[in-house]
Amino acid sequence: MKDKKSKLDDINKKFLAETLNGAKILHFFIHELMKGKLVREELNGVIQSEKRCDSLKEEYITILFKDKRALPFLVEDRYKIISMLDKINGKGESIARFLRVYPYNEVYQDILEKFKALCDSCLHSVEELVNCTTLIETDFNGAYKKTFEIETLRRNSRKIKFKLLDIVYKKKDDLMKVYLTSKLITYIYEVISWAEEISDYLRSLIIKYPSR
Repeated sequence: MKDKKSKLDDINKKFLAETLNGAKILHFFIHELMKGKLVREELNGVIQSEKRCDSLKEEYITILFKDKRALPFLVEDRYKIISMLDKINGKGESIARFLRVYPYNEVYQDILEKFKALCDSCLHSVEELVNCTTLIETDFNGAYKKTFEIETLRRNSRKIKFKLLDIVYKKKDDLMKVYLTSKLITYIYEVISWAEEISDYLRSLIIKYPSR
């Protein structure tokens, strides 16, 4: 059991590190878009990160289900955690692919400050989620507090999202740019929202296993 737990921990650490890496790469390229310097071909780095995470996830699941008795009452929970986390990577990959075909070299100048705040919140949400997922293995109290920090990030991000959309929807110059920019804003917010969904599930586990 110890050997299996050690292997799972090792793969989980690699998976979380790569999840964070993918989020940082995406964050960098969105900032490049804001500066009008986006090199679309380099977005492949986000896509490759998602593939590495997918491979690590499959390796994790294979070990997890080799002997269900080794981790009583935790197998299904661990499976759901890594499956939910993998959707973060999938959403990041979708944003990268969207940016590849986004036909504009920059976003509106009058939304840059709020757009940057939303992008930074997106990365911060993933960072805190990775921290929470790491803490839940050893420190339930610390992980529990993190879940509320992630919830606050989502609430603040929702306010920013609607402020951005309020500005963008009033644009009359290029309706296609209005539509695609609003989609980009929504896609970024969805990562933050999903991070909170995962943290809510982690909080439910803390309640489910209060003795840990």
